[in-house]
Amino acid sequence: MSKTSKYQTAYLEYRTAQINAERMHDPDLTPEANRARRAEARAAARAKLRQAIPQRPTGPDPRDAVLGTLAATTADQIAVQGREREKIETLLARGTHLSQVIAQADERRLSAILDWLETSDRVLNSPDPRAAQAELRSAVFDRLAGLGYDGTQQARDIAAEREQTTAWVDALESAASGEQVGYGPRAVIFQADPEAYHGTLGMKLPAEDTRTLADADQHTRADMQREQAADRQQDLTGTDQ
Repeated sequence: MSKTSKYQTAYLEYRTAQINAERMHDPDLTPEANRARRAEARAAARAKLRQAIPQRPTGPDPRDAVLGTLAATTADQIAVQGREREKIETLLARGTHLSQVIAQADERRLSAILDWLETSDRVLNSPDPRAAQAELRSAVFDRLAGLGYDGTQQARDIAAEREQTTAWVDALESAASGEQVGYGPRAVIFQADPEAYHGTLGMKLPAEDTRTLADADQHTRADMQREQAADRQQDLTGTDQ
C-alpha cells in the first residue's frame, strides 16, 4: 500500500461528498432550506477532509546534513580544498560550464565547489543567488549519490517522502478551500506516483460530474468567505454570530 493512499482516499471521498451535497434536493423543503442543507453538507465534508490533512513537514533538509560532511575540518583538508578551488576557477575561466565540473567531480572537488558557492561572484551576482545556490547544491548532492557516497540514498528517500507529503498537504488544503490545485503539487505527485495522480487529481470525470464539482467549488469559496467574515466579526465583538 502506498504511503500516500490515505491522502488519495481522503481526496476522493471529499470530491464524492461535494457532488452528493451539490445534488441534494428535497421537494418538500423551501429553496432556502435546501440551500442550507447543502451548505451544511459541504461544511461537514470540509471538516472531514481537514482532519485527514497531514502535518506539514518541517525541519532541515536531510540532504544538507550529508553535504555538511564534506566540509574541510583539518589543515590538510583545507589545503586540498584550496588547491581544488584554484582548479575550479581555472576550468571555469577556460569556458567549462559549472554543471560539467560538478558532473565530473570527485568528493574532494565537490567539497571545494560547496565552499566556493558561498563566496563566488558568479553565484552572488546572479539574478537569484539563493535559488542558484540551492540548484547547485542539489547538483552536488546528485553527483555524490552517483558516486555512492554514504548516506545519500537514505537522505534522498527521506527528502522525497517529505516532498510528497508537502504536495498532498497543499493539494488537500486547496481542495478544502474550493481552489484549483496548483501545478507544483500536481507535478510532485505525478512524478512520485503517476498511477495515484491519474486516480485522483488527474482523474477524467463525466462532464456532468465536472460541472457539478465546479459549482461545488464555487459554493465552497463563498462558504469560506462567509466563515471568514463571521470569524472577523467575532474577533471584533467577542461574541458568537
